[in-house]
Amino acid sequence: MLITKASGDKVKFRRKQYEETLQRIGLNTKDAKEVGSQIYQDLRPNISSDKIYQRTQKILKKRNKVFAAKYSLKRAIMDLGPGGYFFERYMAVVLEHYGYKTKYNQFVMGRCTEHEVDIVAERNKERFMIECKYHMSSGQASDLKVALYTNARFIDLKEKQKFTKGVLMTNTRCTSEAINYARCVGLKIIAWRYPTNKDNLEHYIESKKLYPVTVLLSLNKYLNKRFREENIVLASDLAKFEPNELSKRFRIKKPLAKNLIHEAQQLVNN
Repeated sequence: MLITKASGDKVKFRRKQYEETLQRIGLNTKDAKEVGSQIYQDLRPNISSDKIYQRTQKILKKRNKVFAAKYSLKRAIMDLGPGGYFFERYMAVVLEHYGYKTKYNQFVMGRCTEHEVDIVAERNKERFMIECKYHMSSGQASDLKVALYTNARFIDLKEKQKFTKGVLMTNTRCTSEAINYARCVGLKIIAWRYPTNKDNLEHYIESKKLYPVTVLLSLNKYLNKRFREENIVLASDLAKFEPNELSKRFRIKKPLAKNLIHEAQQLVNN
């Protein structure tokens, strides 16, 4: 059965791969196969991946909201927009949990010109220039031009700023041309499920449960905006609040505050 991806490409629905995704978020093999069977029965020719996602979310919410939240992670990162600034802030916080010292939105001078660097990260005597490429759709990818641009900036900056490595970090994927070029010049790429080892964006988040607040199912647009303004980035930040405190600070009803805190605590403690 062919399905239509967000990019517009038509690909075969791979049930085994779909069920492996469900197992990654915590479902056991039996439950993953059961959900996979339900989804497979609902498939229609050229159905969109978005409809498959929505149907899956509906099923998972009935089973366990933690699974539903974790399944929405990729989209939750896209909801950090509309601009890329909050994605940069979020990634700086994620890196800090791995022992990096970070600064974001830094204006620094290179050999030939001044550059705005999304994240400067330091750890173990290494200094990284990180270019964050944020996309609002899973159908978008960082292409060869982005990789060329990132590496050109690194070349201009590395001597004067003592950078040891250039990094392209994106919330979706990179094209094969961008990946091949990055390998050739030594540019590091961190993308969604790339590299396929444990050094990819999904692993960085999942292994330490560094979920963005946008993953919470009870979050609304008003709170998404307010949390940005208050620099509340991680769901675990909300887990530390008391309901009365959260309710008063953000002028929301106490039941909503309780739901948000409960969801955050479940994610962190699960």
